[in-house]
Amino acid sequence: MRAFTTALPALDMFPIAQWSRQTAKHWRGKRDVVLGYGDATGYPPLRRAIAAHLRATHGIACDDGQIFIVNGAQQAFHLIGSVLLQPGDKVWFENPGAIGARNALLAARAELVPLPVDRDGLVVAHGQRVAPDFRMAFVTPSHQQPLGVTMSLTRRFQLLAAAEAAGAWIIEDDYDGEFHYGGHPQPALKSVDRAERVLYVGTFSKTLFPALRLGYFLAPASLVDTFEAVFRSYLPGMPSNPQAIVAGFMDEGHFATHLRRMRRTYMERHRVLIEASRRHLSGLLDVEEADTGLHTIGHLRADLPEAEVTRRAEHRKVTVAPIQRFCLTPVLLNALVLGFSGIKPAEIEAGAATLARLLEDMASEPGRLAEGGAWCRLTTSWSAPARPARRSPVG
Repeated sequence: MRAFTTALPALDMFPIAQWSRQTAKHWRGKRDVVLGYGDATGYPPLRRAIAAHLRATHGIACDDGQIFIVNGAQQAFHLIGSVLLQPGDKVWFENPGAIGARNALLAARAELVPLPVDRDGLVVAHGQRVAPDFRMAFVTPSHQQPLGVTMSLTRRFQLLAAAEAAGAWIIEDDYDGEFHYGGHPQPALKSVDRAERVLYVGTFSKTLFPALRLGYFLAPASLVDTFEAVFRSYLPGMPSNPQAIVAGFMDEGHFATHLRRMRRTYMERHRVLIEASRRHLSGLLDVEEADTGLHTIGHLRADLPEAEVTRRAEHRKVTVAPIQRFCLTPVLLNALVLGFSGIKPAEIEAGAATLARLLEDMASEPGRLAEGGAWCRLTTSWSAPARPARRSPVG
């Protein structure tokens, strides 16, 4: 839990006492429910609670029979890929993109087709040029992982139209879209999916805490019977007790209250990061303001290579992630991913100061470019260089 670790919720703010009361209440329930085998597809009250939440807050028309409970989003990606893809099927994949999903789909023996991302999200036109026969697309439209852009409504409709024309499926990973800080958030891609091509994946790792290992996906109606057969045939299902506790937490309104509290907390921590970066990192690291999610990115000067900065920061007990770590093919960016959600304000301030000293030391080394060197920024029309897709996980 040090600056600037990504993908962590504010564990220091979690309502442990409230959770403990909910846990105790569950364990006082009927023994056949508490101690018996659960439903392989998921604890029914939790499936109902998730469906109600998606209808009320994301505009997604669904019923609880379309919800399947899994061991985190990673299992959802692997399961969807294993069921819907044949070896060698082409999958449009954001580049840079989510590492866990990338590795899960590679494990399903898919051929990942890296597509560039611009300010409107995945560049659909590029995918139609290089792989019109795609079988699946993976996207993070609410808060692109890792660049943080929100897919425009126009681009969403382009993607849906392309999938319908190709008979392809779309995985929508809404890993931290619950946390929106300003203006009106875009509707979920699934909410405007009239052709029923989108599988919506969510997780409680960011909204509650990672140790739950609890996620879910929403299947189109045409796939419900298929996934039910898969779950009931060879998947044992998730433990029912944590599912029941989460269901009670949601049904009693604690989940909605917790989300509101966390939005305020993350908004404040994001503000602290932006202000600290202006004080300490000006001219060294250009940190983008975010309006959604748990992280943002900072653009480095060209003379401060991201991989070297990452290695040296680790020695000073500051954690950052280079953009290239998320890439299937190289992109024209020199940037770091900075998490702020799980970091207390004082630690964000201290981390920014430490990172500034590191970058100043590097910038002053002989052979570096003069201060004010070039920046590598996200453009609106960049295309990945031609290169065969990598067929093995990269870290």
